[in-house]
Amino acid sequence: MKIKPAQPRDVLNYISPYQPGKPISEVQREYGLTEVIKLASNENHLGPAPSALKALRRGIEEVHLYPDGAGYELKNALAEQFGFEPEEIILGNGSTEIVEIACESFLNNGDGAVTGWPAFFKYRIAVRIMGAEPVQIPLKNFTHDLERMLNAVDEKTKMIFIADPNNPTGTLLDKDELEAFIKRVPEHIVVVLDQAYYEFIPPEKRLDAHKFIRDGYNLIVLRTFSKIYGLAGLRVGYGFARPEIIAAMNKVREAFNCSSLAQIAAAAALQDSDFVERTLEMNRTALMSMYEGFDRMRLEYIPSATNFVLVDFKRDIGVVFEELLKRGVIVRPMKGYDLPASARISTAPLKDIEYFLKKLDEVLKR
Repeated sequence: MKIKPAQPRDVLNYISPYQPGKPISEVQREYGLTEVIKLASNENHLGPAPSALKALRRGIEEVHLYPDGAGYELKNALAEQFGFEPEEIILGNGSTEIVEIACESFLNNGDGAVTGWPAFFKYRIAVRIMGAEPVQIPLKNFTHDLERMLNAVDEKTKMIFIADPNNPTGTLLDKDELEAFIKRVPEHIVVVLDQAYYEFIPPEKRLDAHKFIRDGYNLIVLRTFSKIYGLAGLRVGYGFARPEIIAAMNKVREAFNCSSLAQIAAAAALQDSDFVERTLEMNRTALMSMYEGFDRMRLEYIPSATNFVLVDFKRDIGVVFEELLKRGVIVRPMKGYDLPASARISTAPLKDIEYFLKKLDEVLKR
């Protein structure tokens, strides 16, 4: 008997798998290198928050137990830190999972969702998985074009995604313009504001998400422990929204989606203000060094509100990428974001940035 192959859903014809940055071990194997620096994934090069490491050593003894599905300790720590109630908080296996949960909660087949482009890859994938249509509005001056995004809203629109700061451009919206935009969005539409790089935003430029949620707006604010807290490998994100929105999202959330070690480490890291300040200082130093180096090489770049810089090399980025790999440096090409001459470069300690700039100068002079 001939078995008929299983047929994937039609929407998968429009989805390409995510291609993560090359791991260090793969580059070491391919090129026979012992020293490799990775500036491709916007990780914290100072490592995990020390307080998180201490908590992990204590928590490792209880990994035979299922995690707290309600995330009581971490939710209460977040509530105290940011002034929300625990029922206004959702936890995720990274904030990326919460994007999926939001789409599963509020999008039906045939609905529409407005996003900027280029922006974080997951928005359009999560929308398409639900059989909905992503409406991608080109950025304006490398920043979300809020007016065009609002004009793109029609009778099918159920969600709007905004990354602020945006990935991969590193740009930050004007706070007043963003507030005005949220107020103008039709009240039945859910706005997902992705603030994965929230801690890098100067305090005076941060949107008061607490006010909008308390005033009843259909706003979901996403954040993560992957970036400034150095917990990317544990995959723990969180979101704020009205209790009714969180209740709906919890209906589709996996029961134990946030591991026990992730919860323990995140709750501890949240209190580690010294580590946050050290990371911010490293980030400022690295950005200034990169800006000076790019200016010297006459490369165009976008000043960043994050821990990475988008650089335009004015040539096929594939060649630059390969030549840097041979010299032990991993950057992130942006061809998949329709930026075929650009790469995204993460910040790191000054010695790594200086090494990268030296190797980049060698490549460009060839």
